[in-house]
Amino acid sequence: ADWTVKAPRGAQVVYPKDQAMIISLADIGPGATVVEAGAGSGALTSALLRAVGERGRVISYELRDDHADIAERNVHERFGGPPPNWELRRGDVAQGLADRPDEACDRIVLDLVDPAAVLKAAADALNPGGILLSYTPTVPQVMRLREALDADPAWGLAATVETFVRGWHVDGLAVRPNHRMVAHTAFLTTVRRLADHTDPTAEPPRWAGGGRSGDRGL
Repeated sequence: ADWTVKAPRGAQVVYPKDQAMIISLADIGPGATVVEAGAGSGALTSALLRAVGERGRVISYELRDDHADIAERNVHERFGGPPPNWELRRGDVAQGLADRPDEACDRIVLDLVDPAAVLKAAADALNPGGILLSYTPTVPQVMRLREALDADPAWGLAATVETFVRGWHVDGLAVRPNHRMVAHTAFLTTVRRLADHTDPTAEPPRWAGGGRSGDRGL
């Protein structure tokens, strides 16, 4: 938490309260393959790398070179060098996913102005049962994203939340909530990639944790 708020930044960082919720809501654990866009200043990237562990993989897309440079420096500093399970790709995530149709992933985490524009490429890249999570600061972004998800049969079980964390002042008998708090930072929208059901005899895909997607719900 200290490193997140103090590290050099270009783009706004994802705060620890949202990092924790992203890891939990998107069910990101050891062995998962996670695609992230954009990398920003590398704070969420670092949290994702810690969550997937040595058996997992994080692929980060960043369109802006100046942000990519900062993210790269911050992540290398955080881990004492280049993490062997991290790949930073400079470019558009939708194009990058489309250019690699055989590169499947388990989770996609988006911190983009228009996440709805990535849904087609994300649906093609995600294993059935996989989760897409979008971090969006404003209400219009949420509205556009949810409308696009509702219109696309590839997605289901969409939900949107936000997180507040309020500290407390504790000094003897003077115990009360802090007068100030980090309130709204972003809305977190999660949605599941539904199976196409075009071939009922097909073998279900591997889930990141070592089982199969059928063992993890959808």
